[in-house]
Amino acid sequence: MKYVNLFVCLLMLLMVGCNSNNKGKTEKFQKHRDKIINVKDKIVDIKTNVLFGSCNLNIIDDILIVSETKPSGDKGIRLFNKNTFKYITSTGIIGKGPGEVTRQGGIKVDIKNRVFWVSDHGKMVMWKFPLDSVLNNEMYKPTIYLGLRKELFIERFDFLNDSIALGKAVRVLSNSSFEMAMAKLNLNTNKTGVYGYEHPEAVGKKTNSTFKLSLENNIYVNCYAFCDLMTICDLEGNLKYNIYGPDKLNNRGNKNAYFYGIDFINKHIIASYIGDVDIFFNEFKRPEGNFPSKFLVFDMEGNYEETIETGSKFTFFCIDEDNNRIIAYFADRENPLGYFNLKLN
Repeated sequence: MKYVNLFVCLLMLLMVGCNSNNKGKTEKFQKHRDKIINVKDKIVDIKTNVLFGSCNLNIIDDILIVSETKPSGDKGIRLFNKNTFKYITSTGIIGKGPGEVTRQGGIKVDIKNRVFWVSDHGKMVMWKFPLDSVLNNEMYKPTIYLGLRKELFIERFDFLNDSIALGKAVRVLSNSSFEMAMAKLNLNTNKTGVYGYEHPEAVGKKTNSTFKLSLENNIYVNCYAFCDLMTICDLEGNLKYNIYGPDKLNNRGNKNAYFYGIDFINKHIIASYIGDVDIFFNEFKRPEGNFPSKFLVFDMEGNYEETIETGSKFTFFCIDEDNNRIIAYFADRENPLGYFNLKLN
C-alpha cells in the first residue's frame, strides 16, 4: 500500500510538472519593447486629386483598394494602382436601391479569387464585389450577398478556403449589449458558429480584437484592443501562444487602448499599437478617440523584434509585400495617404 501511495504522488508531481512546462511554453510575457526605429522623416506622401476621408486599405494583385469608413460622395470605394498610385476607378454606389450600399462598413479581400466583400450595416448584408466586374463597369452593382442579421455575425475575417472564412464575430447579447467571439463562417450555407481558442480572462469589452490569418504559416492571430494581449493559434483553433505586453490584462475601466490593426510580411507579424489612453481631450478640450503612431514587429512565435515609430497618428494600414512597404492613412498629416519602406530581416 505504501508503494501504491508513493507511485500516485510521483504521478501527480509529474502531471503538475508537465502542465507547468506546457504553460511556460505557451505564455510569453514581454516587460520591455524598447528597440525603437524612427521613420518619421522617411514617410513618402501619396498625392492624388481624388478626395476621400479616413479609410480602410487593402491590396489585391496590383490594386490598392481604399474604402472610406464614412463615405461622403456617391461612391465609397476607390481603386488605385499600388505601384504608381494612379487612380483607376471608384465603386460601391451609396444608396438604398438594389445593389447599393446604405451604410458602408468594413471590407475584406479574397486574394485568391480576386474578390472583395463589403459590409453594409444599413441592410445588414455583405456584398460580393468581383474585382474584374468592378474594373470593367464603373456603375457595377453587386447581386450576391450574405446576410448579417443574426445573433452571431462575422465582421473581421480572412478566407481559410473557397467556402470557409475564419474571424472575429459580433455576438449579440441583448438589444443594447454585445461581445466578440472567434467564429467560422460557411460561405455556402451562410451559417456561423463559434470556433477555436478564446482567452478565458478576455471577457466583455476585452473580447474586442483585430484578426488576421496566414495560410502560409498555418496560424491566425488576434490582437486585443482593450488588453495588452496577442494570441496566436493554429488554423484548427488550438492555442500556440499568449503574448502579454507590459500591462497584460490589467486595464482598469478599459481606459487604455492597445492594438489597432495587424498584418503579415514574410515571417513577421506587424501590429499597430497605441499603449495609451483610449480617449483624450484635444486643444479645444473636446474628447477624441486615440489612434496609434507605431507598429510592433514580432516573429511568427510572438517574440518581440522591434518598434517602428512613425511620429504621426494613423488609422488603417496595409502591407505591400511586393514593394516591401507599409501604406497608411495618417490622421494628422497634410497629405494623409503615405507610405514608408520596411527594412526587416
